[in-house]
Amino acid sequence: MGAALSTAAALAVATPASAASNYIYNATNLGLGVIHVQDGNYTHGNYDVILPAGRKTTDFWPTAAGYYIGPGYCGYEWTLTGGSWLLTNDNVAPGKHFIPTTRTIQVRVERC
Repeated sequence: MGAALSTAAALAVATPASAASNYIYNATNLGLGVIHVQDGNYTHGNYDVILPAGRKTTDFWPTAAGYYIGPGYCGYEWTLTGGSWLLTNDNVAPGKHFIPTTRTIQVRVERC
């Protein structure tokens, strides 16, 4: 019975994390630095991987924590709401930007 309770407890803890789902879509012709987990330990300093143009972070992970825009660039951020993209930020500055695990966004980056 103890093993069954331990297994049930482990599944109960794992369920909320696995239920969260989001992605970042790179809506530009430039690579976008993306962050898997907001832990301060990123593979390339400010981000974990470069997301190629036209790709989603679900190509790498089931959820994403954020993205990075490099110096000299700025961006626009849209949020997926009710099946439509809504422009939510038309002045995204360079730097790291974090999102909740339940929010799906697309980012367009350009020189500023």
